[in-house]
Amino acid sequence: MNLNHKLFVAVLKRGSSRSFIRAAKKAGLDGATVLYGYRKGKNEKSSFLGVKLDHKKDIVLAAYDGNLENQILSAGIGATDLETPGNGSIGFVIHLSKLLGVPHLKDRANQEGAFRVKEDNKQYQLIITIVNSGESESVIQAAARAGAEGCTILSGRGTGVNERQTFMKFSIDPEKDVILTIVPGSITDQVIEEINEEIQLDQAGKGISFLVDVEKVFGVNHSSMDD
Repeated sequence: MNLNHKLFVAVLKRGSSRSFIRAAKKAGLDGATVLYGYRKGKNEKSSFLGVKLDHKKDIVLAAYDGNLENQILSAGIGATDLETPGNGSIGFVIHLSKLLGVPHLKDRANQEGAFRVKEDNKQYQLIITIVNSGESESVIQAAARAGAEGCTILSGRGTGVNERQTFMKFSIDPEKDVILTIVPGSITDQVIEEINEEIQLDQAGKGISFLVDVEKVFGVNHSSMDD
């Protein structure tokens, strides 16, 4: 039996995640995880009248029963600014091939005989790029040159075979930038190629980039991305 589990990822203005989660829970969402990062669109300015603008974001990860998708997303999105394209917020849905750690969702699926609803729509794809800390701006600029509207940046650490460092005999895991970029399927190859050319991902220790199919997208300026 195929389970119809989904993951909704929302990049919202700092502090807006509470409104989304509160509304979505009332509609059937069991819970969510909030990470912190920042997002920068290709047309967004770094400062205005000498004042540095704040691009800090809440990144919400919410796994749910796909049978409840319409009501959960309708409630959650309605409580945020995701319905207005071009305001710096974005959301997208990913199908989960397997979900562990949420037993009641599995039990619910077994009781209801849930199955995955296949969707062949690949209008958009998510490019995930992991590079050395400080190189995210180069990835953003490369993606923008190829037509991407913006990127979301998270911070992390890497433990690749070519990246182990030591300081005073202590092992250090180098800091990493994780860049999420939603692009139309029609320009995915161009964006990937531009990022690879800029960062030289084929060289050991420079980073990695991979694609994830996206089922639904919210908060994207479709007209500008389809030009």
